[in-house]
Amino acid sequence: MDGTPLHRPLHVHHQDDALGRWTVAWRAPPPGLAGIASLLWYGEGRVAYQRDRILPSGGSQLLINLGPTQYRIEPGPPERRVPFRDVWYSGPHQGPIDTEAPHGNALFGVAFDAAGARPWLGVDADALVDRVLPLEDLIGREALLLRERLLETRALEARFALVEAWLLARLQPRFEPSPLVCWALQRIEASAGRLPVETLAREAGVSRKHLAVLFRRQIGLGMKSLARLHRFRAATALLAGREQVPWAELAEACGYYDQSHLVREFRDFSGLTPGQFIRHAMADGSSLVLR
Repeated sequence: MDGTPLHRPLHVHHQDDALGRWTVAWRAPPPGLAGIASLLWYGEGRVAYQRDRILPSGGSQLLINLGPTQYRIEPGPPERRVPFRDVWYSGPHQGPIDTEAPHGNALFGVAFDAAGARPWLGVDADALVDRVLPLEDLIGREALLLRERLLETRALEARFALVEAWLLARLQPRFEPSPLVCWALQRIEASAGRLPVETLAREAGVSRKHLAVLFRRQIGLGMKSLARLHRFRAATALLAGREQVPWAELAEACGYYDQSHLVREFRDFSGLTPGQFIRHAMADGSSLVLR
Protein backbone atom coordinates (compact mmCIF):
# COMPACT_ATOMS: atom_id res chain seq x y z
CA MET A 1 0.00 0.00 0.00
CA ASP A 2 1.24 3.49 -0.81
CA GLY A 3 2.75 5.13 2.25
CA THR A 4 3.53 8.57 0.87
CA PRO A 5 2.44 11.46 3.12
CA LEU A 6 0.62 13.42 0.39
CA HIS A 7 -2.77 15.03 0.97
CA ARG A 8 -2.64 14.63 4.76
CA PRO A 9 -2.75 18.06 6.39
CA LEU A 10 -0.28 18.93 9.13
CA HIS A 11 -2.22 20.64 11.92
CA VAL A 12 -0.33 23.22 13.97
CA HIS A 13 -1.59 24.92 17.14
CA HIS A 14 0.19 27.75 19.00
CA GLN A 15 -0.66 28.65 22.60
CA ASP A 16 0.58 31.63 24.62
CA ASP A 17 -1.19 32.35 27.92
CA ALA A 18 -0.77 32.24 31.68
CA LEU A 19 0.00 28.51 31.57
CA GLY A 20 2.94 28.93 29.22
CA ARG A 21 3.94 29.12 25.60
CA TRP A 22 4.03 26.10 23.32
CA THR A 23 3.39 24.75 19.85
CA VAL A 24 1.85 21.40 18.98
CA ALA A 25 1.73 19.85 15.49
CA TRP A 26 0.07 16.59 14.51
CA ARG A 27 -1.24 14.56 11.62
CA ALA A 28 -2.64 11.14 10.81
CA PRO A 29 -0.21 8.47 9.62
CA PRO A 30 0.12 7.49 5.95
CA PRO A 31 -1.96 4.57 4.61
CA GLY A 32 1.03 2.23 4.86
CA LEU A 33 0.94 2.62 8.65
CA ALA A 34 -2.79 1.92 8.99
CA GLY A 35 -3.35 -0.35 11.97
CA ILE A 36 0.19 0.40 13.16
CA ALA A 37 0.21 4.07 14.20
CA SER A 38 -2.74 6.26 15.16
CA LEU A 39 -1.03 9.66 15.35
CA LEU A 40 2.28 11.44 14.81
CA TRP A 41 2.87 14.61 16.80
CA TYR A 42 5.47 17.19 17.75
CA GLY A 43 5.40 19.58 20.70
CA GLU A 44 7.75 22.25 21.96
CA GLY A 45 7.60 25.01 24.53
CA ARG A 46 7.38 25.47 28.27
CA VAL A 47 4.44 25.41 30.66
CA ALA A 48 3.85 26.67 34.18
CA TYR A 49 3.22 23.21 35.65
CA GLN A 50 6.06 20.72 35.60
CA ARG A 51 4.44 17.30 35.80
CA ASP A 52 2.32 15.41 33.26
CA ARG A 53 0.43 12.25 34.11
CA ILE A 54 0.08 10.02 31.05
CA LEU A 55 -2.83 7.58 31.34
CA PRO A 56 -2.77 4.13 29.73
CA SER A 57 -4.50 3.61 26.39
CA GLY A 58 -3.70 0.04 25.38
CA GLY A 59 -1.24 1.25 22.77
CA SER A 60 2.41 2.26 22.96
CA GLN A 61 4.58 5.29 22.25
CA LEU A 62 7.80 6.21 20.47
CA LEU A 63 9.27 9.35 22.05
CA ILE A 64 12.18 11.28 20.52
CA ASN A 65 13.64 14.06 22.65
CA LEU A 66 14.94 16.94 20.52
CA GLY A 67 15.35 19.44 23.33
CA PRO A 68 16.17 19.73 27.05
CA THR A 69 16.41 16.68 29.30
CA GLN A 70 13.08 15.41 30.55
CA TYR A 71 12.36 13.00 33.37
CA ARG A 72 10.21 9.98 34.01
CA ILE A 73 9.15 9.77 37.65
CA GLU A 74 9.36 6.34 39.22
CA PRO A 75 7.01 6.21 42.22
CA GLY A 76 8.46 5.81 45.69
CA PRO A 77 8.91 6.33 48.37
CA PRO A 78 11.25 7.87 47.57
CA GLU A 79 10.46 9.01 44.04
CA ARG A 80 13.21 8.56 41.46
CA ARG A 81 13.72 10.87 38.48
CA VAL A 82 14.99 8.96 35.44
CA PRO A 83 16.50 11.29 32.78
CA PHE A 84 15.23 11.06 29.20
CA ARG A 85 17.68 12.57 26.71
CA ASP A 86 17.36 10.77 23.38
CA VAL A 87 14.88 8.12 22.11
CA TRP A 88 12.60 6.00 24.27
CA TYR A 89 9.93 3.40 23.70
CA SER A 90 7.01 3.11 26.11
CA GLY A 91 5.20 -0.21 25.88
CA PRO A 92 1.52 -0.74 26.70
CA HIS A 93 0.93 0.19 30.31
CA GLN A 94 -1.64 -0.72 32.93
CA GLY A 95 -1.09 2.32 35.12
CA PRO A 96 -0.19 6.02 34.87
CA ILE A 97 3.26 7.37 33.98
CA ASP A 98 4.41 10.68 35.48
CA THR A 99 6.88 12.87 33.59
CA GLU A 100 8.52 16.24 34.18
CA ALA A 101 9.99 18.83 31.80
CA PRO A 102 11.44 21.49 34.13
CA HIS A 103 13.38 23.21 31.34
CA GLY A 104 10.72 23.01 28.63
CA ASN A 105 10.53 20.42 25.89
CA ALA A 106 10.89 19.64 22.21
CA LEU A 107 9.48 16.19 21.68
CA PHE A 108 8.49 14.14 18.62
CA GLY A 109 6.10 11.28 19.30
CA VAL A 110 4.32 8.44 17.55
CA ALA A 111 1.26 6.86 19.15
CA PHE A 112 0.88 3.22 18.12
CA ASP A 113 -2.27 1.15 18.01
CA ALA A 114 -2.59 -1.89 20.26
CA ALA A 115 -1.16 -4.12 17.50
CA GLY A 116 1.27 -1.50 16.24
CA ALA A 117 4.55 -2.22 18.04
CA ARG A 118 5.43 -5.74 16.91
CA PRO A 119 5.48 -5.12 13.12
CA TRP A 120 8.22 -2.44 13.29
CA LEU A 121 10.08 -3.59 16.40
CA GLY A 122 10.21 -7.25 15.39
CA VAL A 123 9.80 -8.56 18.94
CA ASP A 124 6.88 -10.19 20.74
CA ALA A 125 4.77 -7.56 22.46
CA ASP A 126 4.37 -9.34 25.81
CA ALA A 127 8.04 -8.62 26.60
CA LEU A 128 7.35 -4.87 26.51
CA VAL A 129 4.29 -4.52 28.76
CA ASP A 130 4.69 -1.93 31.54
CA ARG A 131 8.20 -1.05 30.34
CA VAL A 132 9.76 2.27 29.37
CA LEU A 133 13.24 1.87 27.96
CA PRO A 134 15.75 3.42 25.55
CA LEU A 135 14.86 2.40 22.00
CA GLU A 136 18.57 1.74 21.45
CA ASP A 137 18.21 -1.28 23.78
CA LEU A 138 15.71 -2.78 21.34
CA ILE A 139 17.03 -1.89 17.88
CA GLY A 140 20.57 -0.62 18.41
CA ARG A 141 22.22 2.55 17.18
CA GLU A 142 19.61 3.04 14.45
CA ALA A 143 17.46 4.77 17.08
CA LEU A 144 20.11 7.42 17.77
CA LEU A 145 20.75 7.93 14.05
CA LEU A 146 17.05 8.72 13.60
CA ARG A 147 17.29 11.38 16.30
CA GLU A 148 20.41 12.86 14.70
CA ARG A 149 18.63 13.13 11.35
CA LEU A 150 15.66 14.86 13.00
CA LEU A 151 17.96 17.35 14.74
CA GLU A 152 19.48 18.17 11.34
CA THR A 153 15.99 18.62 9.82
CA ARG A 154 14.37 21.90 10.83
CA ALA A 155 11.16 22.01 8.78
CA LEU A 156 8.17 20.41 10.53
CA GLU A 157 6.76 18.82 7.37
CA ALA A 158 10.15 17.24 6.61
CA ARG A 159 10.44 15.87 10.14
CA PHE A 160 7.07 14.16 9.90
CA ALA A 161 7.94 12.72 6.49
CA LEU A 162 11.29 11.45 7.81
CA VAL A 163 9.74 9.54 10.73
CA GLU A 164 6.98 8.11 8.53
CA ALA A 165 9.48 6.84 5.95
CA TRP A 166 11.67 5.39 8.72
CA LEU A 167 8.77 3.43 10.21
CA LEU A 168 7.57 2.20 6.82
CA ALA A 169 11.05 0.90 6.01
CA ARG A 170 11.14 -1.07 9.27
CA LEU A 171 7.85 -2.94 8.82
CA GLN A 172 8.27 -6.72 8.79
CA PRO A 173 5.30 -8.59 7.25
CA ARG A 174 5.97 -11.75 9.29
CA PHE A 175 5.24 -9.78 12.48
CA GLU A 176 1.90 -8.39 11.30
CA PRO A 177 -1.03 -9.26 13.60
CA SER A 178 -3.11 -12.26 12.59
CA PRO A 179 -6.66 -11.73 11.26
CA LEU A 180 -7.99 -13.49 14.38
CA VAL A 181 -6.24 -11.07 16.73
CA CYS A 182 -7.33 -8.06 14.64
CA TRP A 183 -10.92 -9.29 14.81
CA ALA A 184 -10.71 -9.73 18.60
CA LEU A 185 -9.27 -6.23 18.97
CA GLN A 186 -12.13 -4.75 16.97
CA ARG A 187 -14.74 -6.62 19.02
CA ILE A 188 -13.21 -5.49 22.33
CA GLU A 189 -13.06 -1.87 21.17
CA ALA A 190 -16.56 -1.88 19.67
CA SER A 191 -18.02 -3.19 22.94
CA ALA A 192 -16.06 -0.64 25.01
CA GLY A 193 -14.54 -3.56 26.88
CA ARG A 194 -17.83 -5.12 27.95
CA LEU A 195 -17.62 -8.30 25.86
CA PRO A 196 -16.53 -11.32 27.98
CA VAL A 197 -13.41 -13.18 26.87
CA GLU A 198 -15.35 -16.44 26.81
CA THR A 199 -17.78 -14.93 24.31
CA LEU A 200 -14.91 -13.80 22.09
CA ALA A 201 -13.40 -17.29 22.00
CA ARG A 202 -16.77 -18.91 21.33
CA GLU A 203 -17.55 -16.51 18.46
CA ALA A 204 -14.10 -17.12 17.00
CA GLY A 205 -14.51 -20.89 17.21
CA VAL A 206 -11.21 -21.39 19.08
CA SER A 207 -10.24 -22.19 22.64
CA ARG A 208 -9.83 -19.36 25.09
CA LYS A 209 -6.24 -20.49 25.73
CA HIS A 210 -5.32 -20.41 22.04
CA LEU A 211 -6.75 -16.92 21.58
CA ALA A 212 -5.09 -15.69 24.79
CA VAL A 213 -1.63 -16.92 23.73
CA LEU A 214 -1.91 -15.25 20.32
CA PHE A 215 -3.22 -12.05 21.85
CA ARG A 216 -0.46 -11.68 24.42
CA ARG A 217 2.29 -12.36 21.91
CA GLN A 218 0.93 -9.91 19.34
CA ILE A 219 -0.66 -7.24 21.57
CA GLY A 220 1.19 -7.58 24.87
CA LEU A 221 -1.75 -7.02 27.20
CA GLY A 222 -4.20 -9.82 27.80
CA MET A 223 -7.74 -9.55 26.43
CA LYS A 224 -9.20 -8.98 29.90
CA SER A 225 -6.64 -6.26 30.70
CA LEU A 226 -7.32 -4.47 27.41
CA ALA A 227 -11.08 -4.70 28.01
CA ARG A 228 -10.60 -3.08 31.44
CA LEU A 229 -8.69 -0.23 29.78
CA HIS A 230 -11.46 0.33 27.25
CA ARG A 231 -14.05 0.47 30.07
CA PHE A 232 -11.90 3.01 31.91
CA ARG A 233 -11.55 5.20 28.82
CA ALA A 234 -15.29 5.02 28.22
CA ALA A 235 -15.81 6.17 31.80
CA THR A 236 -13.41 9.11 31.42
CA ALA A 237 -15.26 10.15 28.27
CA LEU A 238 -18.55 10.20 30.20
CA LEU A 239 -16.93 12.35 32.90
CA ALA A 240 -15.86 15.04 30.42
CA GLY A 241 -17.31 18.39 31.45
CA ARG A 242 -18.87 17.04 34.66
CA GLU A 243 -18.44 18.76 38.00
CA GLN A 244 -19.70 15.77 39.99
CA VAL A 245 -19.44 12.02 39.50
CA PRO A 246 -22.70 10.39 38.32
CA TRP A 247 -21.90 7.18 40.23
CA ALA A 248 -24.82 4.96 39.28
CA GLU A 249 -24.94 6.14 35.66
CA LEU A 250 -21.20 5.71 35.23
CA ALA A 251 -21.03 2.23 36.76
CA GLU A 252 -24.00 0.92 34.76
CA ALA A 253 -22.98 2.51 31.46
CA CYS A 254 -19.43 1.17 31.60
CA GLY A 255 -20.09 -2.32 32.92
CA TYR A 256 -18.77 -1.98 36.48
CA TYR A 257 -20.28 -4.14 39.19
CA ASP A 258 -20.76 -1.27 41.63
CA GLN A 259 -19.30 2.00 42.88
CA SER A 260 -16.36 0.34 44.67
CA HIS A 261 -15.41 -1.53 41.49
CA LEU A 262 -15.46 1.77 39.58
CA VAL A 263 -13.23 3.47 42.16
CA ARG A 264 -10.72 0.59 42.16
CA GLU A 265 -10.40 0.73 38.37
CA PHE A 266 -9.85 4.50 38.41
CA ARG A 267 -7.17 4.14 41.06
CA ASP A 268 -5.42 1.39 39.08
CA PHE A 269 -5.35 3.27 35.78
CA SER A 270 -5.03 6.90 36.86
CA GLY A 271 -3.89 6.84 40.49
CA LEU A 272 -6.98 8.94 41.28
CA THR A 273 -10.55 8.38 42.40
CA PRO A 274 -13.25 9.52 39.93
CA GLY A 275 -13.84 12.62 42.05
CA GLN A 276 -10.14 13.45 42.12
CA PHE A 277 -9.99 12.81 38.39
CA ILE A 278 -12.71 15.40 37.75
CA ARG A 279 -11.09 18.00 40.02
CA HIS A 280 -7.72 17.43 38.40
CA ALA A 281 -9.13 17.62 34.87
CA MET A 282 -11.03 20.85 35.60
CA ALA A 283 -8.16 22.60 37.38
CA ASP A 284 -6.19 25.28 35.58
CA GLY A 285 -3.07 23.76 34.16
CA SER A 286 -4.48 20.24 34.06
CA SER A 287 -1.79 17.80 33.02
CA LEU A 288 -3.70 14.55 32.55
CA VAL A 289 -2.82 13.14 29.14
CA LEU A 290 -4.79 10.36 27.46
CA ARG A 291 -2.54 8.75 24.85
